[in-house]
Amino acid sequence: MTCCVLSAQIYYMGRWKLDLGIFKRIYLVMKTDCLQCTRPIYMDRMILLITGNLINWSFAIFGVITQPKDFASFLLAIFIINSMLYLGFYIVMKLRNKERIVLRAFVFICLTCGFWAAALYFFMQALSQWDKTPAVSREGNRDCILLDFYDHHDVWHFLSACAMFFSFMSLMTLDDDLDRTKRCKIPVF
Repeated sequence: MTCCVLSAQIYYMGRWKLDLGIFKRIYLVMKTDCLQCTRPIYMDRMILLITGNLINWSFAIFGVITQPKDFASFLLAIFIINSMLYLGFYIVMKLRNKERIVLRAFVFICLTCGFWAAALYFFMQALSQWDKTPAVSREGNRDCILLDFYDHHDVWHFLSACAMFFSFMSLMTLDDDLDRTKRCKIPVF
């Protein structure tokens, strides 16, 4: 139910209300516009929502079936994939609306991809064991690889912090080409 409500909020850009009159509004729309309901008005948003829901439901079903021991890493993977999905959607929508990506934003996007790739390499090493005591988990540590002090897990934290920073910088600078465009002429997606 939550996925449906959240999807409706995203699809209608917050103009959709969930209250007691919702059933009456749905009935009136179906009664008057039923033939026009066969194709979504906002096709791009619908594709994003279907893709996002499929990915998230796949994660949910996978989590129920396998019941991963390391739930924190499982949840972290969901957050990372959803943030990358949103960033990718925003970039595709900008290009589809014939907006350009300024050099600074392009550099941040490249840095984002590079740091996420490096961070995920170290993340996949699976060094920490959440289900064990700290002493037992520490025994699984590898030799230090950075400055003879930091191990793979520490490097994962450094790289993922940089990746998150550059992800937010990418999102923050993606619309720099619109700084002289009137607000009413900027497409909302």
